[in-house]
Amino acid sequence: MGEPMAGKFLLEILTKGMYSNPMHVYREYIQNSTDSIDKAVASRVISTSEAAIHIQIDSAKQKIIIHDNGCGIPAEKAREVLLSIGDSEKNGIDERGFRGIGRLAGLAYAEEVRFITSAYGEKVKTVLTCDCIKMQRLLQKSNTETTDVMETFMAISSFADPLPEDKDTHFFEVQLMGVPSDSGLLEENAVWSYLSETAPVDFNSQQFSQAQKIRDHFIDHGCPISCYKILRGSRKLPIYKAYSRTLSTGKQTKTKNKDYIRDVEFVYAESSDGQPLYIGWLALTDFSGIISDETIQGIRFRKGNILVGDNTTFVKYFPSEGHNANRMFAGEIHVLHNELVPNSQRDDFEPNAIYSEMTQALRKWAGEINRKYRRGMSEATSALRRLNQLNAEQKELEEKIDSGAITSDEKREQIADKLKQISKKREAEEKIVKKAQESGTFDDDRKETVEKVLSQTERAAKKITSLNKKIVNVDYATKHDLPTSYSRDERKLYQRIITVIDTFFTEDHKTAEKLREAIKSELSVKKK
Repeated sequence: MGEPMAGKFLLEILTKGMYSNPMHVYREYIQNSTDSIDKAVASRVISTSEAAIHIQIDSAKQKIIIHDNGCGIPAEKAREVLLSIGDSEKNGIDERGFRGIGRLAGLAYAEEVRFITSAYGEKVKTVLTCDCIKMQRLLQKSNTETTDVMETFMAISSFADPLPEDKDTHFFEVQLMGVPSDSGLLEENAVWSYLSETAPVDFNSQQFSQAQKIRDHFIDHGCPISCYKILRGSRKLPIYKAYSRTLSTGKQTKTKNKDYIRDVEFVYAESSDGQPLYIGWLALTDFSGIISDETIQGIRFRKGNILVGDNTTFVKYFPSEGHNANRMFAGEIHVLHNELVPNSQRDDFEPNAIYSEMTQALRKWAGEINRKYRRGMSEATSALRRLNQLNAEQKELEEKIDSGAITSDEKREQIADKLKQISKKREAEEKIVKKAQESGTFDDDRKETVEKVLSQTERAAKKITSLNKKIVNVDYATKHDLPTSYSRDERKLYQRIITVIDTFFTEDHKTAEKLREAIKSELSVKKK
């Protein structure tokens, strides 16, 4: 009986199997870069302000370069480190990558991957090249050239002779060559969007007014957000999180509303062992509907400021209608406890007792914000908007009455009924708005708007009685249209015709009026 071994097909699982979404390639290499930068800062090789990760995409040459100025790997250790699989010195507590497999992410999405590195104080750099085309050939079931995972990885890996490098230089660089055009990895806008959502970058203070408040709150709790300078393209423009002062809500372009992030609310919890469990922030908006932008939609989990899961991961914490509820919120939960570790695919956390504690605490919090904001403020905001619309509808109806919109008994009844409906609906919406006002649902920024709408509502309600009298007593606009030579039945027929025109052109009062004038002119002299 032979010895147990790790078969070569494990390499396929550790590349394409682990990273089925090509974009995760960027996440894995950036994760390794941040760990290297942390070491360089800790050893005072560089300052925090000097640290940077630079990403270049050349779609014409199908090439991607990810470069960091972290500590790099010393030449004497480079071969051991770069050829190891699933063996890492990282502890998984204060470092983001620790399973020793993230380096393999790019092998499934390139023809060739190069790892180039140099450590501070050394005059050489190490270059490892992985032949990914050869890897695909060796992983074919019919191929018997290699059998186990390490034999296969060694077969596709080759080191160049040590190359000269400036002794003050320190870096780690990944080069992906021959990246398929259909992988999405070369589409710059999509990549920058993914990184703004996923990578450990900072807020843009000029676009997001709550940024400093969030930073200060986290610092006050001893949990500063770890942010890294990630630069894109030849112009080296910084990548920021996508949060801004405004956000769009609604599914369709025509029905989208603009909500404002008026403030933020914070959440913090500790575990049963006294360690910080998580800290987070929630955007306080008008909660008028589902957030349209998926890069900020939903409450997000982050560990080490890197996204864990996606915009749907928090859905399960809401008591009901989780998917719709989560899409109405924007915010982040930064997981702090050492025992809360992202799983190998980084789509959730490894289950354990501390994870159960976090789940219980967040379910309670999700239920609270769902009742307080999604159902409370959303209902109040919608009622305020509808109240404003009803007041506008009454004013429009009043203008129609004064301009001669009542052309028959039927039209008189239609307008009276419409006014009655407006009055009834407005009473219901006014109750909701006043209740929300009394309970403090509306923030200071909107108090003036609420008071203005309620004042308009009060004036409009007082006009109902006089408008009803006007509707009853007003003469038909058509009463004097025809000469007295027309009989009563002929006049009634004329009024019916005008009513049909008014009904057909309800939304186009000017056209209805033009048709009426044309008919009146034609009938101004009764023909014998």
